[in-house]
Formats: sequence, C-alpha cells, structure tokens
Amino acid sequence: MPTTADHHYSLRRANWESDQAALRAVRLSVFVREQQVPEALEWDGRDGSAVHLIAESEDGAAIGTARLLPSGQIGRMAVVPDWRKRGVGTHLLAELLRIAGDEAFPTPFLNAQTKVTRFYAALGFESVGDGFEEAGIPHQRMERKHGQLPLALDVETRLLGQTNGLLRIDQPSMLQLAVSAMATQASRELRVLTPDLEPVLYDQAPFLDNVTRLAIDRRGRLPVRILLIDAEPALHGGHRLIELSRKLSSAVQIQAVPAELAEQCDQYLLADDSGYCLRRYAAPDAALVDFNATASVHRMQRGFEQLWAQAEVHTGLRRLHL
Repeated sequence: MPTTADHHYSLRRANWESDQAALRAVRLSVFVREQQVPEALEWDGRDGSAVHLIAESEDGAAIGTARLLPSGQIGRMAVVPDWRKRGVGTHLLAELLRIAGDEAFPTPFLNAQTKVTRFYAALGFESVGDGFEEAGIPHQRMERKHGQLPLALDVETRLLGQTNGLLRIDQPSMLQLAVSAMATQASRELRVLTPDLEPVLYDQAPFLDNVTRLAIDRRGRLPVRILLIDAEPALHGGHRLIELSRKLSSAVQIQAVPAELAEQCDQYLLADDSGYCLRRYAAPDAALVDFNATASVHRMQRGFEQLWAQAEVHTGLRRLHL
C-alpha cells in the first residue's frame, strides 16, 4: 500500500461494471447529497464508455473517483470530505492525464466549478470562454493544451507499485524529488548503493524522516541498508545519515563496498520491491526512475545482496556498530 505523507491509499483504473457500486457511492455522497446536484443529472448515460479511476483507503473503502470520456473530457472528480487536501485529487487528475496522453485521447478539458479553478490552473489547465451554470453551480470550461505533465508534478504524483512508466532525469533537483517520493512511500525497506552518501539526495529532511519512520516501524528487520563506496566525504562532512545509523544501528546499517568491486558499481535507491532510482556507472549524470518495475528491482536486489555479503564496516564507521 503506497504511503503518501501521513496517510495510506491506493489508486487504480476501475471497471464500471464491477466497481459501479463503489464509484456511485462516492459520487452520490459528494455531488447529490453534499452539493445538491439532481440525481438525474449525475447519471448521464456516459459512464459505460468512460475510463474510471477509483481511490481507496487502506481498508478498501472508496474515497475518490474521476472519469475520462472519449471526447477528452475529465469529470466526476470527487473526494470524500475526510480525505480532501491530502493529495488524492491531484493524483486522480495526474493519472487521467497520463492515460489521456498514453492512449491518444483528444485534448483534455473539463468543466470546473469556479471555486476550484485555481486547483486546475496549477496543474496546467487554462480557462476558455465565459463561465456558465451547470446544475445550478457556476462552472468554467478549462483545457490543458500541453501534452506532457510537468516533470515535478509527474514525479510527485507517481505511486509506488502502481504508476507505470520509465522517467529519464538529468536534473539534480528532480532526482532529489524522486528519491524523496520513493522514500516517503516505502513501507518495508530501502536499499541504497551510493558513492559517498550524496548529501543532495540522502542528507535531506524528507529522506531522513522516512529512514527514521522505517527504522521505528520495522525495527528488528533491518529495513534500511546502505552500501557506500567512499566513506571519507560523509565522515568529514557531518552527514546526518551517519548519526542516524549510530542511533538506530539495529535498523539502519552502512557498509563499505570492497575496493576491488567499487570501480564499476551502479548507483541506486531501491524502494520495497517496486521502485528504483538508478544511475549507471558509465553515465552518472543521468538517472532512470521507475515506481513500478518489480522485475528490475528484483534483479538489482540480487546484486545488492551479493555486494552486501562481501562488504565490511569502514574503519571510520566502525564505532557506529559497537
């Protein structure tokens, strides 16, 4: 189950026939009961031809819906009150935009309630024409003219173990964002192979906070393991991950890759069994990022375990393991 900040939910493509009851329940609650939309208008006969998404809490309850029509129209975006302002709506919209792009839908557009046009504008939608009323509620047509999601939004809205697609990243700030997003969503373990505990990636508050979370939640299972090629920069730079390893030594361990194996090591973060951020040793300035690549992650896990079995604690780190 993906973790996003302080809550757990999943997102999936729904089937109208089998998921109709859950989808209808959310829409009845939000549109018909809360917003007083006439029920006859809510069921417009177009659900059978639409792509539907459903967001579900950890216990399987439906908490959000959205749909995409063959015309490119996005609508029926609904999130139950207890789950608003927690990223669910952004995830739903971003995933529909991915589907629209991947499956060659017409230009995405929507009829937004005027009170939420800022939300859609922040995601790249532009107002078109004059406002109008629909079901007695002021609306504004908005279109998204740009094909791809902005990279930052794409990274931030990917769900570990669910969102498909390989990203190629050559901006350090975007790689930092991807590392943070994966660490935030990891529920079992993080494995890192790094040249020098790169502070721009691994000495940042979001990553360190989630290392601490995993160490507490998974105590006794050694959920965070780090293979380090060159310990000296981290030792002399006051890296906070080293301090965490000292305090949480039963859950966070750092070992040094043997010198004879270090020269051609790739650099990566592995999150659970699903996600990776990878830089090849031959091209360390470009990263490959995938949030849902089980086969590739398993292959890298095997390589990590082989190195871990041969690794030792660096002399400068030895006091952490006393």
